[in-house]
Amino acid sequence: MKPQYLIAAALLFGANIDAVHAYGNGSSSSKCVKPTFSEFQPSANKYLQSFREFSFVASANTTPTSIEVNVSAGQYKQHIGAKELEITSKPSGQFEVTGKIDRPFQHGFIHISLTAHSKPGCEKTEGYLIRVQ
Repeated sequence: MKPQYLIAAALLFGANIDAVHAYGNGSSSSKCVKPTFSEFQPSANKYLQSFREFSFVASANTTPTSIEVNVSAGQYKQHIGAKELEITSKPSGQFEVTGKIDRPFQHGFIHISLTAHSKPGCEKTEGYLIRVQ
């Protein structure tokens, strides 16, 4: 094989190797790490005499202003945005979230749905049921 062909082949293969490395060095900051929720009060599947207040803990990567809660029980539905919730920062960086519905609920199943973002386009929704006797 002629030397100029060997040099051209080496340059082409070398260019492809560099291109592969360029794509492999992607930043992990674009990875979506969704918020998490824990320490629900009242806890899931709990039987209560009356329901009015709730609380939970949102992970440290949660954007506090994005937290929303939807409470539904039959015909009753209430949307509670971040401005209506009490959101306090814990020493761990997590957020303790507390809220109240407009009126006490006395009987039936209640579905509580939580939604929050950790960054734009990275959203988590989680829900649970409680029963009021």
